[in-house]
Amino acid sequence: MTKDELWLRTIVQKNGLPITDIQLAKLSQYAKLLKEWNQRINLISRKDEVNIWPNHLLLSIAFLFKIELRTEMRVLDLGTGGGLPGIPLSIMRADVHFVLLDSIQKKVTAVKNMVEALELPNVSAFCSRAEDVSDAPGYKHAFDAVIARAVSGLENLVAWGIPLLKGNKTPASLSMVPNEKITLNRPAIIAMKGGENEEEIERTRRLFPRVHVHSLDIVLIGGEILQSAGKRLIIVENE
Repeated sequence: MTKDELWLRTIVQKNGLPITDIQLAKLSQYAKLLKEWNQRINLISRKDEVNIWPNHLLLSIAFLFKIELRTEMRVLDLGTGGGLPGIPLSIMRADVHFVLLDSIQKKVTAVKNMVEALELPNVSAFCSRAEDVSDAPGYKHAFDAVIARAVSGLENLVAWGIPLLKGNKTPASLSMVPNEKITLNRPAIIAMKGGENEEEIERTRRLFPRVHVHSLDIVLIGGEILQSAGKRLIIVENE
C-alpha cells in the first residue's frame, strides 16, 4: 500500500466510511490517469497535480462523509471536468449510477477513456451545456441528486439543476443532526463550496422562493485539510 493510499484509508475509516483494497487501487489508478490526461488536456491546475489526493480525491469522497446516498440512485455530476467528484464517488458507491456532464467535448472524451480504463459500469458521460440538457430526453426530471464542485454560482446551479431533479411530493425537511449523515428524502442539489456563502444563499432564496437551502460545514476527524480549506456542502431542496 502506498503512502497516499494509507493516508486516505486512515481518514476515510476514521470518519466511518468503509473502503476496500480494490477501491483504493482504483482511486490510485484514477489519480495516475488524471495526471496523464492532464498533460494533454487542462483538467486540473498543473500546479495542483501534487495535491491530487487531498484536493481532489478526498474532497470528492467527502460528499459521502455527510450525505447518505440510497442504492440505485441516479446522480448527475454537473460540470465534471476531469471526472470530479463523479469518478471517485462512483468508485466508492458502485450501487449508485452517476452521469458525468461537461460542456467541453475533449474533457468528456478524457473522462470516457478513464471510465473505460477503470471499468466502472455505473458511470456514463455526456457532453452538453447544463442549461441545454434540462429538456433533453433522459435528463429532464430524471435524477435523484445533482452534485457539483467548484462550478458557477449557487443561483446558476439551482436554475440548471431543478429541472433535472425528479418530482417528489414528500415535504422538504432535512434532518440536520450533528455528527450524523443526512439522508435525502427527496431529490436535491448538493454543491461543495468554499469561503463565505451567506450572500449567495440569500440571493438564491430571493430568486427561488420555493427552494429550501441548507448549509453544512465539513468537519472531519483527521481531515484538517478540509477544515483549513473552509469547505461546506450547500444542499438545495425544491418544493
